[in-house]
Amino acid sequence: MWVLVFINMMYNLNAGDQEPVIEAWYQFDSMEQCFAGRENLLAEMVGTNVTYFPQGTQAVCIRVDSDA
Repeated sequence: MWVLVFINMMYNLNAGDQEPVIEAWYQFDSMEQCFAGRENLLAEMVGTNVTYFPQGTQAVCIRVDSDA
């Protein structure tokens, strides 16, 4: 199983610094499906003419144990 994790760097008032926050995650059966999901997420966020996520954000496909 593959998981697409969307990460957003947000300012933490208590710590007074930027810290990563997981905004969303999606499960896929294959790496190909996960990367297609990443492309779809990017298109939803910034449109189809941009090939990178906005500054301070990123989406990552991670392989995980399906028994976990």
